[in-house]
Amino acid sequence: MGKHCETFEHTADVGLSAEADSLGELMEALAEGLADVICPRGQVRASDRRRVEATAEDVEALTVDFLSEVMLAIQTLHFAVAAAKVTAADEGYVAAELSGERVDFARHEFHTEVKAVTYHQLRVARERGRWTARVILDI
Repeated sequence: MGKHCETFEHTADVGLSAEADSLGELMEALAEGLADVICPRGQVRASDRRRVEATAEDVEALTVDFLSEVMLAIQTLHFAVAAAKVTAADEGYVAAELSGERVDFARHEFHTEVKAVTYHQLRVARERGRWTARVILDI
């Protein structure tokens, strides 16, 4: 079935809901969902690479820390993301390669600024043989 991520409305914030066959694919789906919230990936060329990684005590904290690293790459390093490929993942560590390009404000349309990846109503679990997650983004 692969990976899937979609957004959902949440008061003044936006949420990501994702599912995948593996934890690595779940992290990829969430990273790509986050990127789409900020700057739609369809506008981005995959001409460069950035490595991001996170380590945490549990899978929920890992998810928040990993997505925060992706967010920093986009908003601080001005790296527009086309895709995410997880190269290593377990419940305490994730490493990924983001493909994309330096932001070109003439070509890239930014939808919103994400202030933080939150723990509010955070859920990451393995259910019926698939990984699922719900993450709220503070916008």
